[in-house]
Amino acid sequence: VNKNIYLKEIEMFFVRQRSNQCGLHAIQNMLKTAAIDRDDMRQACESIHQRTGDPVHNHETFGGDWSSEAVLQALHSKGFDVQRVVSEKKSSVSRKREWSGPPMENLLENEDFRGFIIHQPVQRHFTCIRPEMVDGEKHLYYVDSQSSGPIRISSRLAMRRCLASAYAWEPYVVKGDELEYVAPPED
Repeated sequence: VNKNIYLKEIEMFFVRQRSNQCGLHAIQNMLKTAAIDRDDMRQACESIHQRTGDPVHNHETFGGDWSSEAVLQALHSKGFDVQRVVSEKKSSVSRKREWSGPPMENLLENEDFRGFIIHQPVQRHFTCIRPEMVDGEKHLYYVDSQSSGPIRISSRLAMRRCLASAYAWEPYVVKGDELEYVAPPED
C-alpha cells in the first residue's frame, strides 16, 4: 500500500484561510477546534492595550491581520503555556539560531503538547505544526491555512526549518489542556 495515498484519505481538522486571518486559523488548526475565534483575538488585542498602553491598531488590522503578540496572548488567555523555542545569538559577523526548547522527542511524549505556532515575519504569515495519532503512532503535521491541508513533516525537517535563517520560522511551543471541539464557521 502506498502510504502517501493512505495518509491523504485520513480526515483531519483543517481551516482554510479567509482574508487576513492566518493567525486565528493557525491557532484553530493547531488546536483542532474553532473554540478560539475572532472575539478572542479582539480581546487579546484589548488585553495588550490595557496592560501596555500599546494601541489596538498595532496588533489588529481591520481585516484581521494580527501581531504575534496578539496570537500568543489569545493562547495565554485560554490557559495555554506558550514558549519561544528558538533563540538567536548574534556576533559581529553572523547570527546563529539555536533550539532552546525541549527536544522534539520529549514534546511528542508530553500529553499537554498541542503543537507549535509558527510566525513567519518575512511573509507576515502564521502556520502551525501539530501532533496527530495515525495508526497508533504520533506524527507531526505542518498546517498552512493557505495550502490544501495538513502535511506530515519529520521532527528533523521541522527543526531544520525553524533553525534556518532562510525560512525565518519563529516557533512557539504550546502546551495545555485540550479545548472543547467547536466546528469552524462555514462561509
